[in-house]
Amino acid sequence: MDQIQIYMWIGFIIFVGILVYLSYLGYKHTSDIEDFTIAGSSLGPVVLGLAYAATFFSATTFIGYPGWAYSFGFSTLWIFLTLIIASPLGLIVVAKRARMMNIKQKSLSLPDWLGDRYDSDFVRVGTAIVCLFNIFAIASQFAAGAWIFNTLLGIPYNIGLIITMVLVIAYVYAGGSFADIYTDAVQAVLMAVMGVVVFISALWVFDGGFTGAFTEIDAVLSAKDPNLVAIVNPNSLVFYSIPAIIGAFIIQFAFSSQPQLFNKVLALKDPRDMRKMIITYAVSALAFLFVIFGGLYAAVEVTVDHPDQALLEYVMKVFPAIIAAFLGITVIAAAMSTTDGLFVVMSTVIANDIYRKFLVPKGIVKTDPEIVDEVSLKISRYVVIIVGVLSYLLVLNPPESLGMFLWIGISGVASGTMGPLLAGLFWPKIATKTAAQVSLVSGVFAYIIILVTDFELSNLAAGAWAVLVGLAAMMIVGLFTQKSDSGGVNHVG
Repeated sequence: MDQIQIYMWIGFIIFVGILVYLSYLGYKHTSDIEDFTIAGSSLGPVVLGLAYAATFFSATTFIGYPGWAYSFGFSTLWIFLTLIIASPLGLIVVAKRARMMNIKQKSLSLPDWLGDRYDSDFVRVGTAIVCLFNIFAIASQFAAGAWIFNTLLGIPYNIGLIITMVLVIAYVYAGGSFADIYTDAVQAVLMAVMGVVVFISALWVFDGGFTGAFTEIDAVLSAKDPNLVAIVNPNSLVFYSIPAIIGAFIIQFAFSSQPQLFNKVLALKDPRDMRKMIITYAVSALAFLFVIFGGLYAAVEVTVDHPDQALLEYVMKVFPAIIAAFLGITVIAAAMSTTDGLFVVMSTVIANDIYRKFLVPKGIVKTDPEIVDEVSLKISRYVVIIVGVLSYLLVLNPPESLGMFLWIGISGVASGTMGPLLAGLFWPKIATKTAAQVSLVSGVFAYIIILVTDFELSNLAAGAWAVLVGLAAMMIVGLFTQKSDSGGVNHVG
């Protein structure tokens, strides 16, 4: 066993110990479905800002995006810009208003919020079903964790997959949103430190520091393929055209309202603290994203068989063993910080949005009203196990690109939800029940058609065009139905 593996095992054992402790704290605070889903709306802005950032930036940020940079060169830096510009803007636009409206609604999730906003079971259940797209995002995080175990510890990919799955299932099952948010805040600190450390490694790896680094990167990439130093690379999976780049900005704006992020907005105790939460998120996000430059450094320093291994190989080459081990723990943390939030979402849509808010009130499921909350909490925990196993099966054979696999789920959710969400927040006159229903269906249908026909190669761009279809449907149908359809009961002027 080499030094990296020794340090990795030590760090991993400490990390698991922290998870166990935080899960225990979460378990003690979790007594009902509201605690499990949004931590009882009781948390402060700094913890939530860190948790939001850690959930937003998954292991794909530390594995997939550097892999893109390694494979496709400078064009990948567009992902840096989309995440620094479009995503914070999406949070700023949506978060405070949604949280203020939830003082009255007291919704527990994005499907719940939209269902309450439009007073529509169709919207509630339809959005809940759309949220099941996120199983692809969970599976991509499992795969990222498995790559870490395989590359740094020599554990077979499938065994690493099982370890990652069992760990996340265990602490989300126990502590729900409390465990999710507590652990995410700790994981965010690790991710921020690692992002900065990888970025500044240019100071000692390359002659001339940052200037020398980019001069050498430019020379090496140009010799391989001039497209690698172009701002638009026709060979890229994502940034192969100007429309695809525009699509990436649109979908990153939409990503900030993903259900696993939206529930953290609802968990904020005082809506007046939203500004502090956003600032904490923005600072953390910048630190995380510096890691993408590691993929460019790796394009000069190492050669790998699979691009998702590029950053790991680079770190093992240029850092002391203890730092390489720290990166391994950080990526495992990044995988879990997104996966736990997604698990909470998936369990919430089944237990709360479908069972508690639809099947029971409609009399489809007969049960004693006094035990509905207790049963909902049990269902939430059982769903965590089921979703974990299904996600594991999806990536038994690792996907070609973790980044693209992740975005199948994210784009699918955004395609159906952004129209009703934005209209519900900002255009109440056209935010009708009928328009929300049509927008939900048309956005998702458009996304599926784009994927099936290969109309767009990038899953980011495919999601963007579907989001625009959903928005257009929302506006057109809303204009025609605004006088005959009240569009729900909760309006903010």
